[in-house]
Amino acid sequence: MMKCRILTTIIMITTFACLAQETDEKIQAENIENKAAEIIVENTEKTETADKKNESEEKIGTEEKTEKSNQTESENLKSDSTENTANAENIENKTEELKEKKESEIKKEIKEEKKESKAEKKKEDKKKKDKKNKKKSVHESGYDEELYTWVDQFADREEVVAWREIYLKEKRFERLTSIINNSLEYRLYVRKMVRELELPPELEYLPVVESAYNPSVKSKSGAVGLWQFMANSVKPNLKLGEYIDERLDPWKSTYAGLKKLEYNKNYFDDWFLALAGYNCGNGKLSKAIKKAKYEKDFWTLAKEGYIPKQTADYIPQLIAVCDICIHPEKYNVTITNHNEEYETMVDVRDGNFDYYETKKPYLIKDISRELGMTEKELKKLNPALTKGFTPPAEKYQLRLPLGKGESAAEAFAKLKPLEFPFKYKVVAGDSLWSISRRYGVTVQAICETNGIQEKAILRLNQILYIPAAK
Repeated sequence: MMKCRILTTIIMITTFACLAQETDEKIQAENIENKAAEIIVENTEKTETADKKNESEEKIGTEEKTEKSNQTESENLKSDSTENTANAENIENKTEELKEKKESEIKKEIKEEKKESKAEKKKEDKKKKDKKNKKKSVHESGYDEELYTWVDQFADREEVVAWREIYLKEKRFERLTSIINNSLEYRLYVRKMVRELELPPELEYLPVVESAYNPSVKSKSGAVGLWQFMANSVKPNLKLGEYIDERLDPWKSTYAGLKKLEYNKNYFDDWFLALAGYNCGNGKLSKAIKKAKYEKDFWTLAKEGYIPKQTADYIPQLIAVCDICIHPEKYNVTITNHNEEYETMVDVRDGNFDYYETKKPYLIKDISRELGMTEKELKKLNPALTKGFTPPAEKYQLRLPLGKGESAAEAFAKLKPLEFPFKYKVVAGDSLWSISRRYGVTVQAICETNGIQEKAILRLNQILYIPAAK
């Protein structure tokens, strides 16, 4: 038992000794660790201090370098600034020199341009003057190469040659010569208007083809006058009414015809199509062009049958007539071009007339008597008056011979306007005699009022104006 206690005591002492030893070792280890930590901290602080010192030294070195660099750059900038100032002054000087030089050149150019402009103006004025002179006085044959371009270009086409041969046959040529000579007073006016409107000069000869220059002719289709206007084509330049038909007026219809051709030219952008449209109608021609897949060459449209034969012959006829009239020596014929007459017959050429405005109906017969001229002369000057008297309810410019205007007022002061109690429509079985008996007036009075002959055959539904019984 004693032994056990002793053994237990020994064990306990041994255990305590071991524990003590472990504790000392643990304390010693902790002390080592603490010492190591202190050394690490000390080394770290030294390192940081050294780094800071290095950074400070580097910063100071960098600042010194930067300052030196800035000083160098500043010096360079000063040098550059001096150079730039010098360059700027040089550039400014050069700019001034260039400016002065440019101004001098511009002034010189302006002077040259003015000279050229004056020269061009003189040249243009001369050209216009020459052109005007050419228009006024073509050479003896009446031909001017600059003006009659259609003849130059197309006189040798087979279609034109065929018509020229027809017109050069004896009887046909005699008729052509007669037309040219007898149409003088109207043809000179047409020539003047063609030149005034700056249209192709060949158009002077178009009424030869249209109407044989007969201002009162009426076609089977209803076309009337020198330029063969249909009733539905008079607007906007002609009047057609109960008392007036300006298609019969050669002066007014000439202007209207030429303006219509001018309109067609602008519409089709081709003179031959303009003429074709004038002949067959713009609507019909437009349909023909569409049918031909928009072919716009007149000669092709004519040859392939897209337009009426009359229209296909229309332009070749015109060129053939014009060619003969301006080149008579070429075909060994004689035909007067009337250039001399054009220069001397000024009133006829220019359509110089006097006019008197009427507002009531007056008989042409009475007016002519008071003016000291024949009824035929007054009717010729006013062919648009279709009833033998001036219009009863509208203004009308009565055309008078030059110089008659002053005496017209006195003449009309002596005239009494007509009174129309009746407006009669002709029925079956009527005659001038039976109508005159019915209203108690003479046949002569009815004829004078309505501009008809005593032997005239009345038409069914014809309107007659019955003058008041005296």
